[in-house]
Amino acid sequence: MEQYTGLAEIYDMTIDADYDKWMEFVKKYMESRGIDIKGKRLLELGCGTGNMTTRLREAGLDVTAIDISHEMLSVAEEKARSKRMRINFLNQDMAHFCLNRDFDIAASFCDGYNYIIEEDELLGSFKRVYDHLSRGGYFIFDISTSYKLRNLIGNNTFTMNEEDLCYIWDNYVDDDIIEMYITFFIKEGKLYRRMEEHHIQKIYEVEHIIGALKASGFKRVEVYDDYSFKPVYDKTARATFIASKED
Repeated sequence: MEQYTGLAEIYDMTIDADYDKWMEFVKKYMESRGIDIKGKRLLELGCGTGNMTTRLREAGLDVTAIDISHEMLSVAEEKARSKRMRINFLNQDMAHFCLNRDFDIAASFCDGYNYIIEEDELLGSFKRVYDHLSRGGYFIFDISTSYKLRNLIGNNTFTMNEEDLCYIWDNYVDDDIIEMYITFFIKEGKLYRRMEEHHIQKIYEVEHIIGALKASGFKRVEVYDDYSFKPVYDKTARATFIASKED
């Protein structure tokens, strides 16, 4: 079983994310810094099926989006085509990407960094982001917090039973790793097709991420509660980071 190999076709049916809220946060944050985002170059890391990608482009950003999954990129590209958007999609790993240009903003949404398990790859990705940013550039991303992964998801089983899609989602926490085994049943005519996914995420503390960002060259790091302008607290489920590269 591979992560996001078969999930691309049903990802949008299973994910519960407030993309409009996330986009509004990006706009307001940049406005607060006196930055007009129209025409700015943005690199999206781990774009998935393009739900944020198209919103970023609609906001006037010049978007380059990367993802490790061919299947997810295919869905994202189709969304962009249906909206007649020009977006540069690339099949690259956010832990090891290398592009021949720099960007004003880098962003990663929906806990992409929890999927980076090895410390050297986390630091390597942050350093690559730093090197790909123009001076004065911003890096915006989020993680699922330790509180969420240990307490809200934890060693629990979740199910969904809809007419066209059902799943059983089993979770197991071991130290700072959470493994997720998801079995989907997708209705096709009168029968259901079974599909399995195995996901592994790393549980990171907020302080650890801040330290890794600073070790990668970022001097200023801000942290907010779930794409709001409120500070993180002990029950924050999604921590939003903004790291800036000095002028």
